[in-house]
Order: sequence, then structure tokens, then C-alpha cells
Amino acid sequence: MLVFKIVLIGIAGAILVMITKQFKPEYSIPVLLGICLFLIGYLTTGLEEVLKFVHSLQKEIPINNMYIKILFKLLAIAYICQIASNICEDLGYRSISFQIETIGKVSILLLSIPIIQSLLETVEYLLVSS
Repeated sequence: MLVFKIVLIGIAGAILVMITKQFKPEYSIPVLLGICLFLIGYLTTGLEEVLKFVHSLQKEIPINNMYIKILFKLLAIAYICQIASNICEDLGYRSISFQIETIGKVSILLLSIPIIQSLLETVEYLLVSS
């Protein structure tokens, strides 16, 4: 039901932005940003369940805390860059949107280097031991 509520709020927000843009174009950008922030805030209320799942998973499987933190940072970068890129594209700034996406992808690559190194070390260990 959470997804249904978010979709309805998003559609209502898009209609509100369109109406605002017709009558008071200078207010359409703040309304758009406000709706985006509201939706992000509404979505973060469900993160508690995800965190509980991760903690229960950590108790069952020994996973280094550093990897979990990196994964959450990667997800945050991906979502933030995607939302910012979409907003810039909606406002007609496609080149800025492309730069945000590129910077996000490079940031994700740089942040994932420790996970890639660990994966390669594990593969090497498995190949040598067999």
C-alpha cells in the first residue's frame, strides 16, 4: 500500500506543478522541489524495516560492517543522483542532468573499489586452494 500512496501523491504533485506553472510559473520550481522532498521523506519512513533485516542478516552471516556501510552509501548516491538528475531534466537543464549522472556513476565506482578488491581476493583464494 505504501507504493500506491506514493504514486498517488506523485501524480497529484505533478498535476499541482502543472497548474502552478500555468498561473504562477515562478512558484513551480519550489513546488516541484517541495513535492520531491516530501516523497523522499515519506519513503525514508520504511527504511527501518530494511535496517532490521540487515541487522538480522549480520547476526546469521558474518559480514564485515564496512561492506554494509559501503552498500548503503552506494544506494544513497544512486538515489540522490537519480533524483537530482530527473529534477534538472524536468527543468530543461539536460546537460547538468547528464553531469550529475556521470559524477554519480564515477562516485559509485570509486566507493565500490574495496568491495571489488575483496571479491577478487576471495576468487583468488578459491582458485589457489582448489
